[in-house]
Amino acid sequence: MPKAAKQLIGAVILLVLAAGAAPGQSKPGGGGSLPAAYETWLNEQAVYIVSAEERELFLKLATDKGRDSFIEAFWKQRDPTPATRENEFKTEHYRRLAYANAHYAEAGTPGWKTESGRNYILFGDSLKPAGWRMKMSVIEGVRSGAAEPPTAVTSSSLRFGLTATLKTEVDQAEVLRQIEKTFNFASVRPLTEADFQWLTAKPEKDFQIFRLDGKEVAVFLTPIDLDRKLDFRLEVFEQGEKGKTSLLDTEFSAPEKTVAVFGFEDSKGSSYFLAFHMLGWLAETIVDGKPVRLPMAGQPPVAAGGDAVRMIGDLTPPKLLRMVGPVYPEIARRARAEGVVILEATTDLDGRVSNIKVLRSIPLLDQAAIECLKQWVYEPKIIDGKPRKAVFTVTVRFSLDEKTDGSAGETKSGVLGGVQGGAQGGVQSGVQAGVQGGVKAGTRAGASGASQADPVRINASGTIPKLITLVEPVYPEAARKARIEGNVILQVTIDPAGRVRDVEVLRSVPSLDQAAIDCVKQWVYEPVMSGSKAVAAAFTVTVRFALGGKAAPPRNSI
Repeated sequence: MPKAAKQLIGAVILLVLAAGAAPGQSKPGGGGSLPAAYETWLNEQAVYIVSAEERELFLKLATDKGRDSFIEAFWKQRDPTPATRENEFKTEHYRRLAYANAHYAEAGTPGWKTESGRNYILFGDSLKPAGWRMKMSVIEGVRSGAAEPPTAVTSSSLRFGLTATLKTEVDQAEVLRQIEKTFNFASVRPLTEADFQWLTAKPEKDFQIFRLDGKEVAVFLTPIDLDRKLDFRLEVFEQGEKGKTSLLDTEFSAPEKTVAVFGFEDSKGSSYFLAFHMLGWLAETIVDGKPVRLPMAGQPPVAAGGDAVRMIGDLTPPKLLRMVGPVYPEIARRARAEGVVILEATTDLDGRVSNIKVLRSIPLLDQAAIECLKQWVYEPKIIDGKPRKAVFTVTVRFSLDEKTDGSAGETKSGVLGGVQGGAQGGVQSGVQAGVQGGVKAGTRAGASGASQADPVRINASGTIPKLITLVEPVYPEAARKARIEGNVILQVTIDPAGRVRDVEVLRSVPSLDQAAIDCVKQWVYEPVMSGSKAVAAAFTVTVRFALGGKAAPPRNSI
């Protein structure tokens, strides 16, 4: 039994007694069935990682309180870093579960129940691609009427109308139907099947031999490109009394969700077909110190195969160079929605975020978390001297301050970057930056028909357009070390769509100007309307940089 399981059993044995379950009691909850949520947790979410002893103990618990305490202790015992806020084991387990359900489902069977899904949930990205598997079906075509003279070899690529993870029997029926229709045969019938397999490290020619109408037929498949296109060379030979005769020599690709079908005629004019489709990839991992190969459906995950590297274990997330704080959605603030959104980020070779997936969702806050993370820039991850794509988790926290009278206070949002922590808050190293909207006196407020070259100027009696997307400034490291702070006042011109078109410095703090300009250029406002027409507009914005203390909340901007 794993050490964690032993510790858990010892930790929750008192819960069993407190819940009123006697040691010999075998049915859950004192004889009834488990409530649906606990049934799902035990027999779906944790089914592959809960030990037999833990299962038995859980089933003896008689109250929901006892079950909740058990589940909490179950995850806590498996947390590799108990001192941190996040339980990396739990986060990674649910990520694997979601991936299995999304990629390894078969007809009528959810992904977590399939062989491929189980393997992925247990081993995750320790599964490294070791090869490929392909199935070949040999099919005989039955013509209506007399056989025609031998003709040239015909090939066709048949695309599944369903998914590539359907069971073989369903796939084969669809292939047979399409062969009849495509090649105009009265009927077709399967004769035999065979599997091909190639190891990535040594992709050599593989072959199968079978007999057709008393003659020996050999099929050779030679990999041409197993890394990207899955290209193969196909050769078919008939061994007769006069020696070996070539019946087919061609090349083809075998991507997912397709079946490549090739027709040929033997020396007697009988028609046959070879149908090829990829079964999936062959994964390799280490179990009890020994390499083990496991069959997997579909394509390897992005993080496998030497592409993106998942930042777990000793691999730390890349250093965050540029962070954009999240903007608290107005609808979420009004609904008093708050909490933590956990995202999975993938960075490209340059350190820019190229893909984002929500692992833990708060519907009203998910998009705000995604939009801010899209703008982050990391230091490229270097492994073995080469830049690599990186996959890691980022936690974005949204919270509503409360006033002493219980009414809603100011909104704020913070960011925790990386699996094991990272930059926290709106800016790094304790530096705080505030954004304050301002107005500038002018003489043409409300003028209609303004062009992009002649924007409406909003004066002191006007209203700054509503800020939709706010990007917080990044405090320059040189300015922070030099203890430079102050207010940078900018004149901002937005186009009719509300995007910042031009920024001009009105009051300068030289070491801080560029940081202020860079953040404001990414802001998006509601369009300014003049009558029924959206127009360009100009107004001033103040960006405040302060060391220590508390940043002033945005004003006249959100």
